[in-house]
Amino acid sequence: SFVSRPLIMGWGNKGAMGKDPNDPAALLDQLMGSARNLTDDQKAVVKPPWETSDCCPHFLAGCCPNFMFSYAQKRSDLPTCAYAVHDDAIALDYRRANLPTLPKYEQRLLDKLRILVDGMDERIAKAVARVKAEMVVSDPRTVTAIAELSAKIAALVAAAEKAGDDGDVETAEKAMAEADELAKLKKPLEERLKENEAINEAAAKVTGTMYGEQEVCDVCCSITNAKDELNCERHREGQMHMGWTKIRETLKRLDEKYPNAGGGGGGGGGG
Repeated sequence: SFVSRPLIMGWGNKGAMGKDPNDPAALLDQLMGSARNLTDDQKAVVKPPWETSDCCPHFLAGCCPNFMFSYAQKRSDLPTCAYAVHDDAIALDYRRANLPTLPKYEQRLLDKLRILVDGMDERIAKAVARVKAEMVVSDPRTVTAIAELSAKIAALVAAAEKAGDDGDVETAEKAMAEADELAKLKKPLEERLKENEAINEAAAKVTGTMYGEQEVCDVCCSITNAKDELNCERHREGQMHMGWTKIRETLKRLDEKYPNAGGGGGGGGGG
């Protein structure tokens, strides 16, 4: 986690910039709390950092979307968080303390996340519709018409051959004439189908997200090439996807915790 300014002394003194979460001290903080080095007497007189530092209430309650996308501002509509401190160990201590302010912070966060996720889901629906509209696909009616014409032509040719074997020249010639007329109707349909298939084949060979078989992520709305596994993997490991995964997981947790909480009435924390 990242702390943007030094914190107060005590409660672990978490003032390091850009702490490595894999650092042994950081891991101990997560397991034992940031006050693990303080005596009971010190804990009694030293105020916890969430009371004296510029801690983000949304982060204390679960997550801060504004801070989460701080390094992807060009791809995020969210402004920078107005609060300076986003520290995992402090947030863990705060939630363990189970203070009266926790439900208030959580329900404010719940309101915010509902709005964000509803907006993202609308963007996803529009992106899916756009991608489908841009895809060049064969008209199923064309495919069906070609199949029906082919069956009729085959039947007429078979009838003409039988009539010829029976010596019925007039019937044979009539059947072949009808087959020729149907073949003339079938040809432009086949050309249209072949043209669409050629466009699809060319598009499928192009890598990236602009062409090929585009896929809209149902978590963060990113558009990837469905056949480019490396691109898809980078997308899943990217800040936007992981951030929106965290947002949706937090929303699910808070929805379950506060099933009767109404929408709206947000505000406070998280910029």
